[in-house]
Amino acid sequence: MSSKSFRFTYKNVRELKSSTKREYFHDSIEKDLLLQVTPTGVKTFYLYRRIDGQPVRYRLGDAEMGVKNARGEAVKIRAQIMNGKNPQKKKKEFRQQDTLSQMFEKFMAEKKPRLSHNTYDEYQRIWDKDLKSVFGNKKVSEITFDSIKRFHRKYAPKPYYANRCVMLLRAIFNLFIKDGTFKGVNPTTGIKFNKEEARVRYMEHSEIERFFDAFNNSDDSVSKLAILMMLYTGARRGNVLRMKWDELDLDAKIWNIPRTKTGKNKTVPLADSALEILLQIKADNPDETYVFPSETSASGHLEDVKRVWHTLKKKANLKNFRLHDLRHTLATYMVAQGANPYIVQRVLTHQSSQSTQIYVNLGVEHLRDKLNETVNTIKLIGKKSKNKG
Repeated sequence: MSSKSFRFTYKNVRELKSSTKREYFHDSIEKDLLLQVTPTGVKTFYLYRRIDGQPVRYRLGDAEMGVKNARGEAVKIRAQIMNGKNPQKKKKEFRQQDTLSQMFEKFMAEKKPRLSHNTYDEYQRIWDKDLKSVFGNKKVSEITFDSIKRFHRKYAPKPYYANRCVMLLRAIFNLFIKDGTFKGVNPTTGIKFNKEEARVRYMEHSEIERFFDAFNNSDDSVSKLAILMMLYTGARRGNVLRMKWDELDLDAKIWNIPRTKTGKNKTVPLADSALEILLQIKADNPDETYVFPSETSASGHLEDVKRVWHTLKKKANLKNFRLHDLRHTLATYMVAQGANPYIVQRVLTHQSSQSTQIYVNLGVEHLRDKLNETVNTIKLIGKKSKNKG
């Protein structure tokens, strides 16, 4: 490779003219520092050196980086080469690295057989909503503790969601650290999670009355019955919407739920009111696979009930109330009726009693009910004592 040599200075490099062909110039101070000038006038600094007997040009940066910085980079890269490292190989390895989008696809494919439908869908929603746009195109080695920390702080007003995002990133890196695909420290290590307050919102007596008034005065629909089934079973939205007839034993009044959020099959009882709904649907659609079928969805079953749910909420004036709170409502009233936490745990298919414990802290209205029952019992005992006297 023919080249000329002169002392690189800011002025010399800037005033260097381009010719009709690509040219190379060596710095007379830092011998391995090379300047490439293209016919279009683009100027680029390189380190030119032999590695394993082969001549290699290692790109340092555009001429705008300055002569001083270029010399400094050349010295640093040359030291790495002399210590047996090949920076060109490192760059090649970086180019061959997966992006986080590619890692996520592999993660989901690996985890799908072991995740519940709800968890799988939740991971996909979190990825599509925010993680993909922020981290998707980055090479995995570019994702750092600081970048994740900044992302986590951005969603601090939504502590639950921010934590779930970081948990998903942690799970992705943990999987590929375990199988050796990613060699390094999990960048989520050390992220301090936001404090989460347990949220239990359920319908008070007056709200239940308004809910059923709205329900009875709404047009009949598959969505409407699915919503009521969520209340009567306490099951998660996804499990109810995917309910199949072959999962049900109507004679035994039980439902074998496949792959709940815990990733395991669960068998739960059906209340008589839930059974009435099922028998009504079965009579109208005896040949369907799904209890809540849909002719417009790719899955063949109802995918969401948002439109009907929002109408019911508005009519019933249910404020700050989510569809999932129907599950909270059933659990809270079960505890109020005297069910012990283990029974509630079984009905809600919780894996641990800790998840169920939040329902033990009843609202004032339920405490008043129980207080009235207790006081009335005391008064009744007192009356018996008076009569004996």
